[in-house]
Amino acid sequence: MACWELGIQLKRDWLPETEKANVKLFVVGIGSGESAKEFAEQLGLPAEIVFGDEEAESYKNLRFVNSDFSEDGRKRGMRMMTERTAEAVKSRANGRPVSFFGLFDLPFLFTNDDLETAKEIYKPLMPQGDNALDKTLVQGGVLVFKGQQQVYKHRDTSVAVHAELPKVMAALA
Repeated sequence: MACWELGIQLKRDWLPETEKANVKLFVVGIGSGESAKEFAEQLGLPAEIVFGDEEAESYKNLRFVNSDFSEDGRKRGMRMMTERTAEAVKSRANGRPVSFFGLFDLPFLFTNDDLETAKEIYKPLMPQGDNALDKTLVQGGVLVFKGQQQVYKHRDTSVAVHAELPKVMAALA
């Protein structure tokens, strides 16, 4: 779900800023090319900037969090949701605790406007077949290049802990 939340932010915030700065934005997700196409379509992103990596090879080669598939899946899964997830979610637009039928708030469980929108359009597009679950436990990140020189790297350390657009744009300045 957090990748869909990020997709909404990419469309609304990142794409206009990168276009204004004459910078190319590319999105790589774990899944098939067809899944990437559907993700782009659902979010209104240009299909030519969204790519699928069915085997998570790019994530493994970049050593993003949880990309060591030889490590026990339970250990990897424990890194997915941490206190940083809650902090990140509640720090965004109208971040707030999740309410239990309006009766009381659930402690340490948060939502925000983009996450609520993502819930409405979410469709599971994860890989199928052998090791499918392993591939979905990988965290992503952001790489910024000026020509061939990498000038910024952010590794998502937990679900929803994404790079911040102002830091990315500052790296390009």
